[in-house]
Amino acid sequence: MSFCRNWEEIYKANQHLAVWPWSDVVSASLRHTNMRNAGDDFAVLEVGCGAGANFPFYLTHTSNVYGIDGSDTVISLLKTNFPLIADKLHVGDFTKPWDYNVNFDLIIDRAASAHNPVTNIKQYLANAYQFLKPGGVLVITDWFSKLHSDYAKAPESLDEHTKSGYTWGPFNGVGQVTFFDDQLILDLVKDFEILSMGHSQAQSYGSNDQHATWGLILRKAV
Repeated sequence: MSFCRNWEEIYKANQHLAVWPWSDVVSASLRHTNMRNAGDDFAVLEVGCGAGANFPFYLTHTSNVYGIDGSDTVISLLKTNFPLIADKLHVGDFTKPWDYNVNFDLIIDRAASAHNPVTNIKQYLANAYQFLKPGGVLVITDWFSKLHSDYAKAPESLDEHTKSGYTWGPFNGVGQVTFFDDQLILDLVKDFEILSMGHSQAQSYGSNDQHATWGLILRKAV
């Protein structure tokens, strides 16, 4: 498994354990799927699910909720916190071929895939496409943009897009980080229908640093 072990150490240190649902995930899920009126045949998967911040939101609409993360620590925590779906929570590398016996109406990727090199992201997207139901939706938030200030400041480069070695800021200790431009994204998601593709930039007052990210809502053709 090629999961970056940095995240196991981060979770063991009780860091990055967010517990509140992400507004982008909530709004995209309700706007672009029938989750609001769904029954338990509506299946959700979150890749790189971390501490399950979005799980309470999903579980208000369906009990058919799955999660995969490379960290033993965080999956053990999730099984304790969400015992009713413990059998649907797995330790694994979502950039490797999947072994699910279910297809999904909704797959959520909250910056998880961005911590992989481009070749692994291609395999993950192929997995997602294969396991989405026709008309199913993939929501991706926080794919980091090449306009992000930390792209140019990266201590180490694996290739043009993937950087590592950060010892400061939001990428401190997280291992690999891939930064995207529109050409790379359009190549990666060419099998999907693009429902939404947005780019956002934010600058803190008194700082020249830019936080820049992409957000995508993708659909598998019916």
